[in-house]
Amino acid sequence: MTSTVSSRPRDCLGCRIVGAAGLIGIGAYLANVAWKNQSFIGKVTFSTVSLAFVTLGVQRYKQEFPFEKKTEDIQKS
Repeated sequence: MTSTVSSRPRDCLGCRIVGAAGLIGIGAYLANVAWKNQSFIGKVTFSTVSLAFVTLGVQRYKQEFPFEKKTEDIQKS
C-alpha cells in the first residue's frame, strides 16, 4: 500500500533552497557573533563553526555529501 506522503519526491528544489538558506543563515549569524567577540579564541571558534555551517548550506543546495541521494533511494521512489 503506497501513500501519497511516501510517493512524493523527498528532495525538491524548494526543500533544498529552504534548507540551504537556513544553514547559511545560521552561519551568517555565527559570523556576526564571531565579529563581535572580544577574545581571539572566541573569534576563531565561532568563525570555524560559521564556516562549517555555510559549507553545509552550499552542500545542501548542491546535494553533495552528506546530503546526496543514493541511486538505490532513487530507484525505490
